[in-house]
Amino acid sequence: MNDMFEGKLILTDLDGTLLDERDEISEENKKAIDCFIEGGGLFSVATGRSKMGMEHFFPRLRINAPAVLYNGAAIYDFAADREIDSAPVGETGARLVARLMELFPKLGIEVYSGHIPYVAQENDYSRRHFASVKIPWNPCSPEKIPQPWLSLVLTGEPELLRTAEELIRGAFPAAFFLQYSSPHMLEVLRKDANKGEGALRLARLLGIGPEGLFTVGDGTNDVQLLACAYHSCAPENACPEILASARHRLPHHKDHAIAALIRRLAKGEYA
Repeated sequence: MNDMFEGKLILTDLDGTLLDERDEISEENKKAIDCFIEGGGLFSVATGRSKMGMEHFFPRLRINAPAVLYNGAAIYDFAADREIDSAPVGETGARLVARLMELFPKLGIEVYSGHIPYVAQENDYSRRHFASVKIPWNPCSPEKIPQPWLSLVLTGEPELLRTAEELIRGAFPAAFFLQYSSPHMLEVLRKDANKGEGALRLARLLGIGPEGLFTVGDGTNDVQLLACAYHSCAPENACPEILASARHRLPHHKDHAIAALIRRLAKGEYA
């Protein structure tokens, strides 16, 4: 085995980056990832998905480093089957959920605890979300959901989410990091949790220096992921904010963006 990629860590988002238009991992990307790993590189993902949602992609997805999950709330080592770091919303998150359920009966409220997704309050948007990421529907009253809670996902009409966001920022001004992953989905994390912080924590754990970290993303929940790395990369389909901030531009995700990144690293373009 050669060491062409030794000291390099690629952390990529899934949707709109690693995955193609059918939410699959192309053969081109698979072969390139194999080459990268066999050349001494570390490859993993930074995603909003849960542990259970990630497991849907195995064994099609090959990773050889822990993954940043829940948009930065946890780092999970799938090889060892254990969580190695987390930043949970905990009891403060439980107090927030009680307040939201009292005021907003149409708001979908998802709770991620112990790497199990629960539905504290359901609506059609949460049902569609669970179906899209291929995890079992799991309604549960909040008092029965064990602590520590990792993160929350709120779903609903955009106006309803904006109203909930205003309440959270007013009632819990220093407790949470809020971000929209779609117009119908607002994620609630601990104040110090996001993909960028998760990526930096993982890089430190692996002994990867700033010059060795390569991050790839396309959406608004990837802003911090790209901001944390000198070698920030975006496929051409990324949103304008991400394209403006990325140091390196990659092909469209349908055209095997991750394979293109690895080919460029092999040529020494991003030294």
